[in-house]
This record gives sequence, C-alpha cells and structure tokens, in this order.
Amino acid sequence: MAWERREIADIREARRLIERMRDRLLRPCFEALECSAADLRLAALCLQRLDVKSPVWQGVHRKALESEVAGLRLGVHCVEALLKNAGKFYAGWAGLMSGDQAPPNYTSAGSTEPGPSQSNKLNMHG
Repeated sequence: MAWERREIADIREARRLIERMRDRLLRPCFEALECSAADLRLAALCLQRLDVKSPVWQGVHRKALESEVAGLRLGVHCVEALLKNAGKFYAGWAGLMSGDQAPPNYTSAGSTEPGPSQSNKLNMHG
C-alpha cells in the first residue's frame, strides 16, 4: 500500500511541477524560463524515483497511475508547445531588434521582387 501511495505521489508531484511550468510559460519571459528549468529538474527527479517494474504498475492501482501519467503526458505536450512558441517569439523579436535591414523590395511573403534597377526593361520618360 505504501508503494502505491509513493508511486502516485511522485507522479502527481511531477505533474504539479509541469503544470506550474505551463502556467509560467503562458506569459513567457526570461524569469519564467529560469524558474521553469528548476521545476523541470525537480519533475525529472520525481520520475527517476519511479520503479516501473514495481508490482503496483500491474496491480489494482494501475488505473490511478494511468490517469496521473496521462495528465503528466498532456502537461508535457503543452509545455513543449509553449517552449517552442516562446523560442519562435524571441527569435522573431531578436530579428526585429537587430540592426539588420530587410533587403530592398522585400515583400510581405518573404521574398524579394526585382526592383526598377533589376528589371530587363528600360523606361524612358520625356
């Protein structure tokens, strides 16, 4: 009985830490990323303590364990998506803040169109 409670408690703690990390990443900033790294380390320690060969994984408490693991899996997927998008956001922000100027004739589609000097046509006025 103590094994079951410890196993479930470890998974719940890991899930709680991941959910806290998810909540922080909804407002991504450098402080949230720093705090999230610590939470991720603690969640990993909780999961390292699990004994997947324990009889509890095949016993009557399997449903409770499966439910906790499913919640943990969902939280990890959310955190992964938030981290990817935060990375994209800050990469875009860095690009905007850098001194690099866009190439001439830059279009909203991300390509360049030939400008008047790159054209094969000669325009004469007058």
